[in-house]
Amino acid sequence: MTPDKIHHVSQTQFSIARFYGGITFNGVHYVYNPVEDSLTRADLLKKPKAKRRPKAKNETGELFGGDNA
Repeated sequence: MTPDKIHHVSQTQFSIARFYGGITFNGVHYVYNPVEDSLTRADLLKKPKAKRRPKAKNETGELFGGDNA
């Protein structure tokens, strides 16, 4: 099992990740965060895309909320 985050990277053997922006550890890619000095699993950083709903239309077929001049 791989950890979600690895802290204090600059003080460990993972410090090489600072220069490359990330590292692969146990077959899992981690991304370096210089603000926190930590590595976070790349798959946790990806956010699922939200499904978009179509904009509502009034009776005339015009979109609501726009300038219809």
